[in-house]
Amino acid sequence: MVKARDPAPSGTGDIEEHLRGASDAIVLLLTEVGQLERHKRGIPPGEERFDDVSRAVRVAAQALAEFTKREEEWARIATSDRTDLETIDESEAASSLAAILEQWRAVERQLDDTPPGTPEGMRLFAEFERLRGEYMAAFRARGTTRSDLDE
Repeated sequence: MVKARDPAPSGTGDIEEHLRGASDAIVLLLTEVGQLERHKRGIPPGEERFDDVSRAVRVAAQALAEFTKREEEWARIATSDRTDLETIDESEAASSLAAILEQWRAVERQLDDTPPGTPEGMRLFAEFERLRGEYMAAFRARGTTRSDLDE
């Protein structure tokens, strides 16, 4: 296993954007894991959909773990003798992430109002997963580091 590299030291705005981006993703992924797990409870374990949703729970939990690790890396930079940073609530998301985040939150709100197991619920979960992947790719492209794991 290769250890993750710390992000390169950055300016105030860069640190705030990364902390905000990771935090926004964490909040949404916490919701997603809960929604998926509640959805899975209504599916008989012998059905193929049960396997699909179980996999989706694992993938969302892994994404959550990745974002919490990135947030911790950026927090280390933010707390190393710095006093010039805004709180995460006060900072703004990067525009490239904000557009995806807006779509992701809209799907989350729709999921809250959709019964689990319905065709619409399955479609929304698929869209939620797609947007999560898009957000993760955009977040990584903003210059975050990623662990290279030998597993």
